[in-house]
Formats: sequence, structure tokens, C-alpha cells
Amino acid sequence: MLNTQRLIKPGPGARALYLGSRGHKRVSCTDEALVVTNERAQVMRYPVARVARVVSSADVVDWSGPALSLCMRAGIGITWLDARGQAVGSIYAQTRNTASLATVLELWSERADGVVCYQNWLRARRMDTLVRWREEHATSVTPQQWEATKREYVYAGQFTVHLPLTLRSLCLAYVAAQLNSHGLTPQLWGPRLESIDLDEDLSELLWAELNLGAGTLAEKADEAATATELFERWSARNASSLTLHLVHLHRTALKAMHT
Repeated sequence: MLNTQRLIKPGPGARALYLGSRGHKRVSCTDEALVVTNERAQVMRYPVARVARVVSSADVVDWSGPALSLCMRAGIGITWLDARGQAVGSIYAQTRNTASLATVLELWSERADGVVCYQNWLRARRMDTLVRWREEHATSVTPQQWEATKREYVYAGQFTVHLPLTLRSLCLAYVAAQLNSHGLTPQLWGPRLESIDLDEDLSELLWAELNLGAGTLAEKADEAATATELFERWSARNASSLTLHLVHLHRTALKAMHT
């Protein structure tokens, strides 16, 4: 039985394996190698890590199912030739590649309506941030305060800053690290070279969430050490905030690309 948990794939320096028509051959395998047995019962082992592709005779080479499966899962294509050297068919590994977030965002932003769609997404994320804030402060947020805050933050991007600006820089550093881990650039470009500052926008979402939840007591956190400690505590409790924004952005961009 193949050990699917430890599948070896072709590495640097891998070469083509030619299984010609001179004499009958049978191809079986181990977990890490193709095993070729010729008509004289001589056995040759070809480690998967050294096989880039296989060219096989269709007439005198018999393949076992496990050997074919090993090649497919390792990404090794096989082409069969007839006695005249003509290709009769090939098989390739079935891949399920999906577009990365970086690729999807780049294509999305370059659409004619890309910048407008992005701004709509950003407004929707502000609204989501505000809804969560109201849910967490259901007993203290009055209807008048809700409407005023919604008007200022969701539509104008304005909110009351209670925290020292050092925390704003910590938000940006946190976002920068996360963007890098996802292979994302901090800036996107629209079809007319309009700049979309992804890092600044995501940082501002976190910065607003911090301030909305902090209240006036946070004004006492004006020392650098205190501010850093406050941010570390907040980011530990709210680690999913940025992830949710990125997941929603990916989903929104994918949906737009398929409409």
C-alpha cells in the first residue's frame, strides 16, 4: 500500500524516463520509486524525485494501477508511443489550482469598476465593524449615537480617536506582516492608475475598531509601553478581525470576477 502521507515529488535535476520497446517490461512501484522489471527478471528502481516525465512504449510495457497512481499524485506526466514512435496518448495529474488572493485582487482592481467596487467593499466593512461595536455595547449605545456614528464613520470614514497615535502605527505593522504572509502588496492600482492603499485601509479598519471599543479610559494609555501592551492584548483577543476582512475581500473579488 502506498504511503500517501509521505509522497515524494520530482526535485531539481529530475530527468525524463524512457521505457522503450526493446523487450517486455512491467512497471510497479514502492512508496518512493517506480520499479521496472524486464523480461529477464532484472529489476531497476527509479526514484520519483529523479523522474520529471515518462515516455513509455504502448505495446510492450505493462503498467500497474499503483504505479500510475504514484505518477499522477507526484505530478509526473506519462506519454505512450506505438511501435512507429507515434504518440498514442498521454495522462497528466489532475490539478485543482485556485487563484490566490493576490491574483484575484490584482485582476479585480484593474476592472473598469474595480475602484468603485473596492470602495463599496470598504464601506461595507466599516458597517460590519460598527454593527459588531453596537452588539458589544448594546446597553450603552443610544439610537441617536448609533445614527450619528454610522453617518460619520460608515459614510465619511470619521471617528473619535481616544488612543495614542502610537497604536495606529502598531496596527499598520500588524497589517503589513499579515499582507506579506498572504503574498499581498500594500498597494493596488485601478484601470486608470488610481491608487488603492490596501495596507492603510485595513489598518484604518483595525484602528477604528480599537477606538470604538476603547472609550475615553484609553486616553490614559499615553506611554509607549502601556500602548504596546494594550495593543498586544487587543490583537490577541481580536486576532480574527483582520482575517475576516481579508476573507470577505477575497470572496467579494471572486464573486465580482464571475459576474
